[in-house]
Amino acid sequence: MGFRRLSFPTDFIFLFPNHICLPALSNPHQRREISSWLARWFPKDPAKPVVAQKTPIRLELVAGKTYRWCVCGRSKNQPFCDGSHFFQRTGLSPLKFKAQETRTVALCTCKATRRPPYCDGTHKSEQVQKAEVGSPL
Repeated sequence: MGFRRLSFPTDFIFLFPNHICLPALSNPHQRREISSWLARWFPKDPAKPVVAQKTPIRLELVAGKTYRWCVCGRSKNQPFCDGSHFFQRTGLSPLKFKAQETRTVALCTCKATRRPPYCDGTHKSEQVQKAEVGSPL
């Protein structure tokens, strides 16, 4: 019994020998469209962060401990992530950081800081103060 050679167009790649093949991208930097069920959970364009509060939260960070700062502003556990970004399908992810030393810091809750996760005073701007809590800037 001989092997039968199947011919495929050259724009297909094989993931495993004798298994499923997928069309290859002509440009390797081209973004593939994802199936509709994945697109609902992982949108192409992430949602804009929303203003959680208009003042920072002061708290003590413990040296060596890893924290996950909420980027989307939808967490009920501000300023930390509670997974709301995933369940509300924002396309955003929390900012993971490790405290270098034990100290009291001000963490941003307006989500407009230029030094995330730390407050840089942006919440005092007219744009943030005029925005409604829960709305994007």
